Amino acid sequence: EAEQTFTKCPERVVSISQANTEMLVSLGLSDLIVATAHRTSTPWPETAAEYESLNFLAMDDYPSKEVVLSLEPDLIVGWGSLFADDALGATSDWNDRGINTYLMKNTVSGLGKRNFEFLIQDIENFGKIFDIEEKTDALVADIRSRLAAVEARTADIPEDERPTVLTVQMLKDNEWFARAATDLTANIIELAGGKCLDEEYGYASMEVLIDKNPDAILVIDRETKPAADTIQGLLDNPALQEVTAIKNQNFYTITHVSFYCGSMQTIEDIEGLSEMLHK
Repeated sequence: EAEQTFTKCPERVVSISQANTEMLVSLGLSDLIVATAHRTSTPWPETAAEYESLNFLAMDDYPSKEVVLSLEPDLIVGWGSLFADDALGATSDWNDRGINTYLMKNTVSGLGKRNFEFLIQDIENFGKIFDIEEKTDALVADIRSRLAAVEARTADIPEDERPTVLTVQMLKDNEWFARAATDLTANIIELAGGKCLDEEYGYASMEVLIDKNPDAILVIDRETKPAADTIQGLLDNPALQEVTAIKNQNFYTITHVSFYCGSMQTIEDIEGLSEMLHK
């Protein structure tokens, strides 16, 4: 963690990565965003037109350090990977230039399990940074109210009676890509009233999926790896026809930005998944 001091509200923001950019747009800050990049999902309908009208430096990648420098930002917002050596470099280098940085908490390693509370903290921090706490406080209150309603509906269901849910990101040959128990997907499933079966990150055999036998499958939708293709691949695999979720076609699709970083869509997905699991 690194302390950031703001002597005034940022006026030139380079907001890289889709989730944080859509969040800033939804908070009425699009006029301050001089550039964006790194889009992975279909834009959130609520802000799609405004988001797509921004100055894109790159669609599905990070921009170069030189390009970002030329924009003379006073704040760079993005994911942890943005500040790797092969991208923009260390945050300390930007801070030494007098440029503040903000990393979305669910994309930073070393903070523990990714969780929905980190997303709420991001919203609250933007309220402080841009002096719009009245707006962000109201947004957080609404999100917490919606979350409480979901939790109230499933609170009396014992842990061993909750529907089991497994996350499948994509398929490759005769394997599927799994998410870890430390990912935000796990917390989304738990908040929705499900029992998460996610364990280890990476490719796994179809035998593992059969053995887990989930009641529902959370499918990641990414523009380069559409959820529809993943679902069709699961349905077409003859070895998987007795898996409960596949036999009942019990799939819930979630965008990459909603599960990886957490976005303005995440509360909608917690509500939607909960409705599917507890019809």
